[in-house]
Amino acid sequence: MSSTLYELSPRLEMVAGLAAGARCLADVGCDHGLLSIWLLEHAGAERAIASDVRPGPLAAARRNAAGRGLGGRIRFELCDGLDFPGADEADTVVIAGMGGETMASILSRAQWTKRGAVLVLQPQSKLDELCLWLAGSGYRLETARLAAEGRRLYPAMRVIGGAASEVYAEDALLRGKDPLLGEWLEQRLQRAHRALAGVEQGRDRARDEALRAEIGRLEEIKGRMRF
Repeated sequence: MSSTLYELSPRLEMVAGLAAGARCLADVGCDHGLLSIWLLEHAGAERAIASDVRPGPLAAARRNAAGRGLGGRIRFELCDGLDFPGADEADTVVIAGMGGETMASILSRAQWTKRGAVLVLQPQSKLDELCLWLAGSGYRLETARLAAEGRRLYPAMRVIGGAASEVYAEDALLRGKDPLLGEWLEQRLQRAHRALAGVEQGRDRARDEALRAEIGRLEEIKGRMRF
């Protein structure tokens, strides 16, 4: 058994913090299994289900778990998302490192996740689209956090089934007084203004209106910051 300690990246450390308290974890897109191993060793998780659509990373996850003596506590599934028997045994589902549209597709095929499961979602793209889908599909945003890794900021959300009281991640980040929110808003506003300049040249009216609405929403959040 290896005695080497696994150190999580800032992004995965944030995800692990939001998943703390899991008893049975489903780690979707588990990559090399480090998150499942860390939660079993450090956060009191009893067992985990690690799934991935790629056989290579799943095999690496299996080897890593065996090296820690955890092979008997992690079940490995080669599949798409939560499309495997017994997925609903998980009380906590982590989906990290995918696009928001992919996450929505996975959850749309797993309606049981609305009935008591904790979801920890860390989208790499389409954050707003995912937030809108969640709010319209029976999920409630509990909290959101940001992590800095290099020059990039990563968002993550803890979500449960229920009526939405907040829609966008920025609303939860503001409520939680996330120390990186100001930097996050500046980055998003800069990208939106650049995109708007390009759209104005192309005269795409629908995109123009969507970007102006996004800028207005982000500026409103920025104006409410008092920390």
